[in-house]
Amino acid sequence: MIFSKTARVCLIVVAALLSAATTAQATTVVPPEFTELVNGSDYVVRAKVRSLSYEARQHEGREIIFTHIELEVTEVIVGTPPTPLVLTMLGGRVGDSVMTVEGVPKFVVGEEEIFFVAGNGVNFYPTYAVMHGRYPVRKDKATGREYITRTNGVPLSDVAEVAAPMPSDAVAQAMRRLRKSGDALSPVDFVQQIKQARVARGLIHER
Repeated sequence: MIFSKTARVCLIVVAALLSAATTAQATTVVPPEFTELVNGSDYVVRAKVRSLSYEARQHEGREIIFTHIELEVTEVIVGTPPTPLVLTMLGGRVGDSVMTVEGVPKFVVGEEEIFFVAGNGVNFYPTYAVMHGRYPVRKDKATGREYITRTNGVPLSDVAEVAAPMPSDAVAQAMRRLRKSGDALSPVDFVQQIKQARVARGLIHER
């Protein structure tokens, strides 16, 4: 499936399209510019994945599976997220039934990330531009310094890189070897630039 960076796809429509097969085709998304990512999101949070649960729903005689991701929010960066914050995505496992969407990043309990949430409960995936709306927080084992990566694990050294294509597999592995974690943005720096980009559009008031 191919979705534009501004697409709003109803979960139930996508579910109906995918229900005929266990595995969908790979999802391709156009990467957004950083300001578009920030201002196109409903809200942005730093959070840890607390738990995952799964639900099977019936639609026109077909079983559709959804995953519910409960987040433990440690910082609200922009916007006003609901409490508790539970994201919903298409796909998951219930009993022997499995539904997957190829090419979308999975959620892992305990992982901490900065999430750009958009269309939660409406879009088939709850972050803006799918994989481009999630930024894992990692810690350098040697120094203890926290830093930001993209969902493919490549350290993010500049917000302009948000708009670059996101390679996977061998290319991403090579980039991870070449990039130093010390050159990557810290969560504090990344959050500051997010707030500045949002202020530039007048969507929040600087404090």
